[in-house]
Amino acid sequence: MRVFHSRGVAFLQRVRRDVRSLGDAWRVARWTAWRVLWLPALAAINKRHAAWWFLRRRRFALAAWRRPPAPTPSLGRRQRTSTDEERVFDFDLRTYNPIHWRPATREEAPALGRFCTEPPGATAEVAARRLDPVRLRRHHHVVDARAFHRDPATRAGTLARLAAAGVVVHVVDADARLQALMGPELCKLTTVDPRGFDADQRELHSIRMRREAMRSHWARSSRRPPAVSILLATRRPALLPQALAAAASQTYPRLELALALHGHEGAVAEVEEQVAALPFPATAIRAPRSAPLGQVLNEAAGAAGGTLLTKMDDDDLYGPEHVWDLVLAREYSGAQVVAKAVEFAYLAAPDRTVRRASGTGESYRTDLLAGGTLLIAADDLERIGGWRNVPRGEDMQLARDVLRAGGGVYRTHGTGFIQVRHGVGHTWQADDRHFLLTAERIVPGCALAAAGIDPVLRPAAVGR
Repeated sequence: MRVFHSRGVAFLQRVRRDVRSLGDAWRVARWTAWRVLWLPALAAINKRHAAWWFLRRRRFALAAWRRPPAPTPSLGRRQRTSTDEERVFDFDLRTYNPIHWRPATREEAPALGRFCTEPPGATAEVAARRLDPVRLRRHHHVVDARAFHRDPATRAGTLARLAAAGVVVHVVDADARLQALMGPELCKLTTVDPRGFDADQRELHSIRMRREAMRSHWARSSRRPPAVSILLATRRPALLPQALAAAASQTYPRLELALALHGHEGAVAEVEEQVAALPFPATAIRAPRSAPLGQVLNEAAGAAGGTLLTKMDDDDLYGPEHVWDLVLAREYSGAQVVAKAVEFAYLAAPDRTVRRASGTGESYRTDLLAGGTLLIAADDLERIGGWRNVPRGEDMQLARDVLRAGGGVYRTHGTGFIQVRHGVGHTWQADDRHFLLTAERIVPGCALAAAGIDPVLRPAAVGR
Protein backbone atom coordinates (compact mmCIF):
# COMPACT_ATOMS: atom_id res chain seq x y z
CA MET A 1 0.00 0.00 0.00
CA ARG A 2 2.86 2.36 0.76
CA VAL A 3 4.36 1.73 -2.68
CA PHE A 4 1.02 2.30 -4.34
CA HIS A 5 0.46 5.47 -2.29
CA SER A 6 3.85 6.89 -3.16
CA ARG A 7 3.38 6.08 -6.81
CA GLY A 8 -0.08 7.65 -6.77
CA VAL A 9 1.21 10.82 -5.19
CA ALA A 10 4.01 11.03 -7.71
CA PHE A 11 1.50 10.51 -10.52
CA LEU A 12 -0.79 13.27 -9.25
CA GLN A 13 2.15 15.61 -8.89
CA ARG A 14 3.21 14.92 -12.48
CA VAL A 15 -0.36 15.52 -13.65
CA ARG A 16 -0.47 18.81 -11.76
CA ARG A 17 2.81 19.92 -13.31
CA ASP A 18 1.61 18.89 -16.75
CA VAL A 19 -1.69 20.77 -16.29
CA ARG A 20 0.17 23.82 -15.08
CA SER A 21 2.50 23.61 -18.06
CA LEU A 22 -0.45 23.21 -20.39
CA GLY A 23 -2.07 26.26 -18.80
CA ASP A 24 1.07 28.28 -19.33
CA ALA A 25 1.32 27.03 -22.87
CA TRP A 26 -2.32 27.95 -23.49
CA ARG A 27 -1.78 31.43 -22.19
CA VAL A 28 1.30 31.84 -24.38
CA ALA A 29 -0.55 30.52 -27.38
CA ARG A 30 -3.52 32.79 -26.72
CA TRP A 31 -1.28 35.85 -26.37
CA THR A 32 0.63 34.91 -29.54
CA ALA A 33 -2.57 34.45 -31.49
CA TRP A 34 -3.86 37.80 -30.29
CA ARG A 35 -0.67 39.56 -31.33
CA VAL A 36 -0.12 37.69 -34.59
CA LEU A 37 -3.67 37.20 -35.84
CA TRP A 38 -6.08 39.57 -34.13
CA LEU A 39 -4.09 42.82 -34.43
CA PRO A 40 -3.44 42.36 -38.17
CA ALA A 41 -7.12 41.63 -38.57
CA LEU A 42 -7.99 44.90 -36.86
CA ALA A 43 -5.47 46.71 -39.00
CA ALA A 44 -6.96 45.15 -42.11
CA ILE A 45 -10.43 46.26 -41.04
CA ASN A 46 -9.36 49.83 -40.49
CA LYS A 47 -5.79 50.54 -41.54
CA ARG A 48 -6.12 54.29 -41.20
CA HIS A 49 -7.19 54.22 -37.53
CA ALA A 50 -4.58 51.60 -36.58
CA ALA A 51 -1.78 53.57 -38.22
CA TRP A 52 -3.04 56.79 -36.66
CA TRP A 53 -3.07 55.16 -33.21
CA PHE A 54 0.49 53.84 -33.61
CA LEU A 55 1.92 57.10 -34.97
CA ARG A 56 0.18 59.17 -32.33
CA ARG A 57 1.68 57.09 -29.51
CA ARG A 58 5.11 57.29 -31.14
CA ARG A 59 4.92 61.05 -31.64
CA PHE A 60 3.80 61.70 -28.06
CA ALA A 61 6.60 59.46 -26.74
CA LEU A 62 9.21 61.36 -28.75
CA ALA A 63 7.75 64.72 -27.68
CA ALA A 64 7.88 63.69 -24.02
CA TRP A 65 11.49 62.57 -24.40
CA ARG A 66 12.59 65.76 -26.13
CA ARG A 67 10.70 68.21 -23.93
CA PRO A 68 12.58 69.29 -20.79
CA PRO A 69 10.86 69.03 -17.40
CA ALA A 70 8.74 71.97 -16.30
CA PRO A 71 10.34 74.26 -13.70
CA THR A 72 6.97 75.16 -12.25
CA PRO A 73 3.62 73.37 -12.16
CA SER A 74 1.56 73.78 -15.29
CA LEU A 75 -1.64 75.73 -15.28
CA GLY A 76 -3.23 72.34 -15.83
CA ARG A 77 -6.86 71.41 -15.49
CA ARG A 78 -8.79 72.89 -12.63
CA GLN A 79 -11.74 71.36 -10.88
CA ARG A 80 -14.76 71.38 -13.11
CA THR A 81 -17.15 74.19 -12.34
CA SER A 82 -20.77 74.68 -13.16
CA THR A 83 -20.43 77.83 -15.24
CA ASP A 84 -19.89 77.70 -18.99
CA GLU A 85 -17.58 80.73 -18.89
CA GLU A 86 -15.04 78.88 -16.74
CA ARG A 87 -15.28 75.62 -18.70
CA VAL A 88 -14.35 77.35 -21.96
CA PHE A 89 -10.71 77.91 -20.94
CA ASP A 90 -10.38 74.78 -18.80
CA PHE A 91 -7.63 73.06 -20.81
CA ASP A 92 -3.95 72.24 -20.47
CA LEU A 93 -1.47 74.55 -22.16
CA ARG A 94 0.98 71.66 -22.44
CA THR A 95 -1.43 70.06 -24.91
CA TYR A 96 -2.79 73.10 -26.76
CA ASN A 97 0.19 75.31 -27.57
CA PRO A 98 2.08 76.54 -30.65
CA ILE A 99 5.26 74.46 -30.16
CA HIS A 100 6.83 73.67 -33.57
CA TRP A 101 4.38 76.02 -35.28
CA ARG A 102 5.44 76.81 -38.83
CA PRO A 103 3.93 79.43 -41.10
CA ALA A 104 2.69 78.59 -44.57
CA THR A 105 5.02 79.36 -47.42
CA ARG A 106 4.22 82.20 -49.77
CA GLU A 107 2.99 79.67 -52.33
CA GLU A 108 0.62 78.09 -49.82
CA ALA A 109 -0.59 81.30 -48.19
CA PRO A 110 -3.14 82.49 -50.79
CA ALA A 111 -4.83 79.07 -50.93
CA LEU A 112 -7.83 78.37 -48.72
CA GLY A 113 -7.47 75.54 -46.24
CA ARG A 114 -11.19 75.06 -45.68
CA PHE A 115 -11.28 72.19 -43.20
CA CYS A 116 -14.82 72.48 -41.82
CA THR A 117 -17.41 72.08 -44.54
CA GLU A 118 -21.07 71.28 -44.75
CA PRO A 119 -22.08 67.66 -44.03
CA PRO A 120 -20.80 65.09 -44.78
CA GLY A 121 -17.58 66.97 -43.85
CA ALA A 122 -15.91 66.89 -40.45
CA THR A 123 -16.95 69.38 -37.78
CA ALA A 124 -14.69 71.64 -35.78
CA GLU A 125 -15.75 69.88 -32.59
CA VAL A 126 -14.63 66.51 -33.92
CA ALA A 127 -11.45 68.09 -35.22
CA ALA A 128 -10.54 69.40 -31.78
CA ARG A 129 -11.26 66.09 -30.03
CA ARG A 130 -9.81 63.57 -32.47
CA LEU A 131 -7.28 65.39 -34.62
CA ASP A 132 -3.97 66.84 -33.55
CA PRO A 133 -3.94 70.67 -33.67
CA VAL A 134 -0.56 70.35 -35.38
CA ARG A 135 -2.37 68.87 -38.36
CA LEU A 136 -5.08 71.52 -38.32
CA ARG A 137 -2.71 74.48 -38.30
CA ARG A 138 -1.11 73.29 -41.53
CA HIS A 139 -4.16 74.71 -43.25
CA HIS A 140 -4.24 78.37 -44.08
CA HIS A 141 -7.24 78.74 -41.77
CA VAL A 142 -10.23 76.84 -40.40
CA VAL A 143 -13.78 77.96 -41.11
CA ASP A 144 -16.26 77.56 -38.26
CA ALA A 145 -20.04 77.87 -38.05
CA ARG A 146 -22.67 77.43 -35.35
CA ALA A 147 -24.04 74.25 -36.93
CA PHE A 148 -20.77 72.40 -36.28
CA HIS A 149 -21.26 72.28 -32.48
CA ARG A 150 -23.70 70.99 -29.89
CA ASP A 151 -24.00 74.18 -27.85
CA PRO A 152 -22.32 77.59 -27.48
CA ALA A 153 -20.10 76.51 -24.56
CA THR A 154 -18.70 73.55 -26.48
CA ARG A 155 -18.12 75.77 -29.47
CA ALA A 156 -16.32 78.46 -27.47
CA GLY A 157 -14.10 75.88 -25.76
CA THR A 158 -13.17 74.27 -29.08
CA LEU A 159 -12.29 77.60 -30.66
CA ALA A 160 -10.23 78.68 -27.62
CA ARG A 161 -8.20 75.46 -27.74
CA LEU A 162 -7.55 75.76 -31.47
CA ALA A 163 -6.57 79.42 -31.11
CA ALA A 164 -4.12 78.58 -28.29
CA ALA A 165 -2.50 75.97 -30.54
CA GLY A 166 -1.91 78.53 -33.29
CA VAL A 167 -4.74 77.50 -35.61
CA VAL A 168 -6.13 80.46 -37.54
CA VAL A 169 -9.89 80.28 -37.03
CA HIS A 170 -12.51 82.19 -39.00
CA VAL A 171 -15.95 82.34 -37.38
CA VAL A 172 -18.65 83.22 -39.91
CA ASP A 173 -21.62 83.64 -37.55
CA ALA A 174 -20.49 84.99 -34.18
CA ASP A 175 -23.18 86.12 -31.76
CA ALA A 176 -23.44 87.77 -28.35
CA ARG A 177 -23.38 84.45 -26.49
CA LEU A 178 -20.13 83.38 -28.14
CA GLN A 179 -18.59 86.76 -27.37
CA ALA A 180 -19.58 86.47 -23.70
CA LEU A 181 -18.01 83.01 -23.43
CA MET A 182 -14.77 83.69 -25.31
CA GLY A 183 -14.25 87.32 -24.39
CA PRO A 184 -14.67 90.30 -26.71
CA GLU A 185 -11.06 90.51 -27.92
CA LEU A 186 -10.63 86.84 -28.84
CA CYS A 187 -14.07 86.70 -30.43
CA LYS A 188 -13.25 89.79 -32.48
CA LEU A 189 -10.03 88.19 -33.74
CA THR A 190 -11.86 85.03 -34.81
CA THR A 191 -14.31 87.03 -36.92
CA VAL A 192 -11.55 88.56 -39.05
CA ASP A 193 -11.61 87.11 -42.57
CA PRO A 194 -8.06 85.79 -43.27
CA ARG A 195 -8.63 84.69 -46.86
CA GLY A 196 -6.51 87.50 -48.27
CA PHE A 197 -3.65 87.15 -45.78
CA ASP A 198 -0.18 86.35 -47.03
CA ALA A 199 2.25 84.27 -44.95
CA ASP A 200 3.43 87.18 -42.77
CA GLN A 201 -0.05 88.54 -42.11
CA ARG A 202 -1.33 85.06 -41.29
CA GLU A 203 1.52 84.49 -38.82
CA LEU A 204 0.92 87.82 -37.08
CA HIS A 205 -2.81 87.06 -36.85
CA SER A 206 -2.11 83.62 -35.41
CA ILE A 207 0.21 85.10 -32.79
CA ARG A 208 -2.43 87.59 -31.71
CA MET A 209 -5.05 84.85 -31.42
CA ARG A 210 -2.88 82.42 -29.45
CA ARG A 211 -1.67 85.22 -27.17
CA GLU A 212 -5.23 86.29 -26.32
CA ALA A 213 -6.42 82.68 -25.84
CA MET A 214 -3.59 81.84 -23.45
CA ARG A 215 -3.95 85.07 -21.50
CA SER A 216 -7.68 84.43 -21.14
CA HIS A 217 -6.80 80.93 -19.95
CA TRP A 218 -4.52 82.41 -17.32
CA ALA A 219 -7.12 84.98 -16.27
CA ARG A 220 -9.75 82.26 -15.67
CA SER A 221 -7.32 80.18 -13.56
CA SER A 222 -6.57 80.66 -9.90
CA ARG A 223 -2.88 81.53 -10.43
CA ARG A 224 -1.38 84.99 -10.59
CA PRO A 225 1.19 85.77 -13.27
CA PRO A 226 4.70 85.68 -11.77
CA ALA A 227 6.48 88.94 -11.03
CA VAL A 228 9.01 89.83 -13.74
CA SER A 229 12.07 92.04 -13.30
CA ILE A 230 13.53 93.74 -16.37
CA LEU A 231 17.33 93.87 -16.29
CA LEU A 232 18.44 96.90 -18.27
CA ALA A 233 22.15 97.74 -18.42
CA THR A 234 23.14 100.83 -20.40
CA ARG A 235 26.28 102.88 -20.83
CA ARG A 236 24.82 105.26 -23.45
CA PRO A 237 22.78 108.11 -21.92
CA ALA A 238 21.26 109.01 -25.30
CA LEU A 239 19.49 105.64 -25.45
CA LEU A 240 18.08 105.69 -21.94
CA PRO A 241 14.78 107.47 -22.84
CA GLN A 242 14.09 104.96 -25.63
CA ALA A 243 14.86 101.98 -23.37
CA LEU A 244 12.65 103.29 -20.57
CA ALA A 245 9.83 103.97 -23.04
CA ALA A 246 10.01 100.39 -24.29
CA ALA A 247 9.85 99.08 -20.72
CA ALA A 248 6.98 101.41 -19.81
CA SER A 249 4.94 100.30 -22.84
CA GLN A 250 4.74 96.68 -21.68
CA THR A 251 1.23 95.41 -20.92
CA TYR A 252 2.37 92.72 -18.49
CA PRO A 253 0.68 93.42 -15.12
CA ARG A 254 3.50 92.59 -12.63
CA LEU A 255 6.70 94.35 -13.66
CA GLU A 256 9.66 96.07 -12.07
CA LEU A 257 12.87 97.51 -13.49
CA ALA A 258 16.44 96.94 -12.33
CA LEU A 259 18.40 99.65 -14.12
CA ALA A 260 22.19 99.35 -14.19
CA LEU A 261 23.93 102.60 -15.12
CA HIS A 262 27.09 101.18 -16.63
CA GLY A 263 29.65 103.96 -16.37
CA HIS A 264 27.15 106.85 -16.47
CA GLU A 265 28.67 110.16 -15.47
CA GLY A 266 25.67 112.38 -16.11
CA ALA A 267 23.38 114.12 -13.67
CA VAL A 268 21.75 111.73 -11.21
CA ALA A 269 18.66 113.90 -10.84
CA GLU A 270 17.82 113.60 -14.54
CA VAL A 271 17.98 109.80 -14.46
CA GLU A 272 15.92 109.64 -11.27
CA GLU A 273 13.26 111.83 -12.87
CA GLN A 274 12.99 109.53 -15.88
CA VAL A 275 12.84 106.42 -13.69
CA ALA A 276 10.19 107.95 -11.43
CA ALA A 277 7.88 108.40 -14.43
CA LEU A 278 7.64 104.64 -14.98
CA PRO A 279 4.27 103.00 -14.17
CA PHE A 280 5.95 100.29 -12.02
CA PRO A 281 8.67 100.14 -9.35
CA ALA A 282 12.26 100.67 -10.43
CA THR A 283 15.67 100.38 -8.83
CA ALA A 284 18.80 102.06 -10.21
CA ILE A 285 22.34 100.92 -9.45
CA ARG A 286 25.71 102.21 -10.62
CA ALA A 287 28.54 100.13 -12.03
CA PRO A 288 32.00 101.27 -13.13
CA ARG A 289 32.57 101.50 -16.86
CA SER A 290 35.46 99.03 -16.62
CA ALA A 291 33.23 96.27 -15.21
CA PRO A 292 32.32 93.49 -17.71
CA LEU A 293 28.68 93.32 -18.77
CA GLY A 294 28.18 89.94 -17.10
CA GLN A 295 29.18 91.39 -13.74
CA VAL A 296 26.86 94.35 -14.23
CA LEU A 297 23.93 92.03 -15.02
CA ASN A 298 24.66 89.98 -11.90
CA GLU A 299 24.51 93.14 -9.80
CA ALA A 300 21.23 94.12 -11.43
CA ALA A 301 19.83 90.62 -10.81
CA GLY A 302 20.84 90.91 -7.16
CA ALA A 303 18.87 94.15 -6.84
CA ALA A 304 15.79 92.70 -8.60
CA GLY A 305 12.94 91.17 -6.63
CA GLY A 306 10.97 89.38 -9.35
CA THR A 307 10.51 85.65 -9.68
CA LEU A 308 11.50 85.85 -13.35
CA LEU A 309 14.28 87.94 -14.86
CA THR A 310 14.35 89.18 -18.44
CA LYS A 311 17.10 91.09 -20.18
CA MET A 312 16.44 94.10 -22.40
CA ASP A 313 19.02 95.96 -24.47
CA ASP A 314 19.01 99.73 -24.64
CA ASP A 315 19.28 99.93 -28.44
CA ASP A 316 16.72 97.34 -29.59
CA LEU A 317 12.99 97.86 -30.15
CA TYR A 318 10.29 95.97 -28.21
CA GLY A 319 6.56 95.69 -28.73
CA PRO A 320 4.10 96.15 -25.85
CA GLU A 321 3.34 92.39 -25.63
CA HIS A 322 7.00 91.36 -25.49
CA VAL A 323 7.15 90.28 -21.84
CA TRP A 324 3.79 88.51 -22.12
CA ASP A 325 5.11 86.46 -25.04
CA LEU A 326 8.13 85.30 -23.05
CA VAL A 327 6.16 84.39 -19.92
CA LEU A 328 3.56 82.44 -21.88
CA ALA A 329 6.26 80.61 -23.85
CA ARG A 330 7.92 79.59 -20.60
CA GLU A 331 4.60 78.31 -19.29
CA TYR A 332 3.76 75.98 -22.17
CA SER A 333 7.32 74.98 -23.10
CA GLY A 334 8.63 74.07 -19.65
CA ALA A 335 12.08 75.43 -20.54
CA GLN A 336 14.36 77.18 -18.07
CA VAL A 337 15.49 79.79 -20.62
CA VAL A 338 13.14 81.40 -23.13
CA ALA A 339 14.11 83.92 -25.78
CA LYS A 340 12.77 85.32 -29.03
CA ALA A 341 14.14 84.60 -32.46
CA VAL A 342 16.06 87.26 -34.37
CA GLU A 343 13.66 87.48 -37.30
CA PHE A 344 13.61 91.27 -37.77
CA ALA A 345 16.64 93.53 -37.91
CA TYR A 346 16.86 97.25 -38.64
CA LEU A 347 20.04 98.43 -40.35
CA ALA A 348 20.55 102.06 -39.42
CA ALA A 349 23.18 102.95 -42.03
CA PRO A 350 21.21 101.96 -45.18
CA ASP A 351 17.87 102.60 -43.39
CA ARG A 352 16.47 99.17 -44.19
CA THR A 353 14.49 96.56 -42.25
CA VAL A 354 15.25 92.95 -43.13
CA ARG A 355 13.14 89.88 -42.42
CA ARG A 356 15.51 86.98 -41.97
CA ALA A 357 14.85 83.30 -41.21
CA SER A 358 11.07 83.68 -40.97
CA GLY A 359 9.24 80.75 -39.46
CA THR A 360 12.18 79.45 -37.43
CA GLY A 361 10.71 80.24 -34.03
CA GLU A 362 8.65 78.12 -31.61
CA SER A 363 11.09 75.25 -31.12
CA TYR A 364 13.71 73.93 -28.71
CA ARG A 365 16.65 75.38 -30.58
CA THR A 366 19.48 77.68 -29.54
CA ASP A 367 20.44 79.21 -32.88
CA LEU A 368 19.25 82.69 -33.78
CA LEU A 369 18.47 83.50 -30.15
CA ALA A 370 18.07 87.21 -29.41
CA GLY A 371 20.29 87.93 -26.42
CA GLY A 372 18.27 91.01 -25.54
CA THR A 373 15.16 88.90 -24.92
CA LEU A 374 16.39 86.16 -22.57
CA LEU A 375 14.04 85.24 -19.71
CA ILE A 376 15.07 82.98 -16.82
CA ALA A 377 13.89 82.36 -13.27
CA ALA A 378 15.95 83.97 -10.53
CA ASP A 379 16.40 80.60 -8.82
CA ASP A 380 17.66 78.99 -12.03
CA LEU A 381 20.10 81.84 -12.60
CA GLU A 382 21.48 81.41 -9.10
CA ARG A 383 21.67 77.64 -9.55
CA ILE A 384 24.02 77.91 -12.54
CA GLY A 385 26.18 80.58 -10.94
CA GLY A 386 24.76 83.70 -12.61
CA TRP A 387 25.98 85.48 -15.71
CA ARG A 388 29.57 84.94 -16.69
CA ASN A 389 31.89 87.89 -16.10
CA VAL A 390 32.64 88.45 -19.77
CA PRO A 391 32.49 91.74 -21.71
CA ARG A 392 30.29 90.27 -24.47
CA GLY A 393 28.59 87.03 -25.45
CA GLU A 394 27.18 86.57 -21.96
CA ASP A 395 23.75 85.68 -23.42
CA MET A 396 24.84 82.59 -25.34
CA GLN A 397 27.11 81.57 -22.46
CA LEU A 398 24.08 81.63 -20.18
CA ALA A 399 22.10 79.42 -22.57
CA ARG A 400 25.00 76.95 -22.82
CA ASP A 401 25.38 76.84 -19.02
CA VAL A 402 21.69 75.99 -18.66
CA LEU A 403 21.99 73.20 -21.22
CA ARG A 404 25.06 71.79 -19.47
CA ALA A 405 23.13 71.78 -16.19
CA GLY A 406 20.35 69.69 -17.77
CA GLY A 407 17.87 72.50 -18.39
CA GLY A 408 16.01 73.45 -21.52
CA VAL A 409 16.21 76.43 -23.87
CA TYR A 410 13.18 77.42 -25.93
CA ARG A 411 13.02 79.89 -28.79
CA THR A 412 9.66 81.50 -29.43
CA HIS A 413 8.57 83.66 -32.36
CA GLY A 414 10.34 86.91 -33.22
CA THR A 415 7.27 89.12 -33.50
CA GLY A 416 7.42 92.12 -31.20
CA PHE A 417 11.19 92.50 -31.32
CA ILE A 418 13.54 94.24 -33.77
CA GLN A 419 17.29 94.04 -33.42
CA VAL A 420 18.82 97.39 -34.27
CA ARG A 421 22.16 97.32 -36.07
CA HIS A 422 23.84 100.71 -35.72
CA GLY A 423 27.47 99.57 -35.89
CA VAL A 424 28.40 100.50 -32.30
CA GLY A 425 29.24 97.90 -29.64
CA HIS A 426 27.50 94.84 -31.10
CA THR A 427 28.22 91.41 -29.67
CA TRP A 428 27.91 89.89 -33.12
CA GLN A 429 30.46 91.69 -35.26
CA ALA A 430 28.82 91.31 -38.68
CA ASP A 431 28.46 94.07 -41.22
CA ASP A 432 25.25 95.11 -42.94
CA ARG A 433 26.09 93.21 -46.12
CA HIS A 434 25.65 89.91 -44.30
CA PHE A 435 22.09 90.83 -43.28
CA LEU A 436 21.22 92.16 -46.73
CA LEU A 437 22.52 89.07 -48.53
CA THR A 438 20.78 86.58 -46.21
CA ALA A 439 17.47 88.45 -45.89
CA GLU A 440 14.22 86.96 -47.15
CA ARG A 441 12.67 90.38 -47.56
CA ILE A 442 14.00 93.95 -47.39
CA VAL A 443 11.74 96.90 -46.55
CA PRO A 444 12.80 100.57 -46.72
CA GLY A 445 12.88 102.39 -43.41
CA CYS A 446 12.10 100.97 -39.98
CA ALA A 447 9.14 98.61 -40.58
CA LEU A 448 7.73 98.47 -37.07
CA ALA A 449 4.22 97.38 -38.06
CA ALA A 450 5.54 94.26 -39.80
CA ALA A 451 7.06 93.11 -36.51
CA GLY A 452 3.97 93.93 -34.45
CA ILE A 453 5.49 96.96 -32.69
CA ASP A 454 3.74 100.20 -31.84
CA PRO A 455 4.66 102.64 -34.65
CA VAL A 456 5.09 105.43 -32.08
CA LEU A 457 8.51 104.01 -31.16
CA ARG A 458 11.50 104.93 -33.26
CA PRO A 459 15.16 103.88 -32.98
CA ALA A 460 17.18 106.57 -31.27
CA ALA A 461 20.52 107.92 -32.45
CA VAL A 462 23.43 105.97 -31.04
CA GLY A 463 26.55 107.46 -29.56
CA ARG A 464 29.29 106.19 -27.35
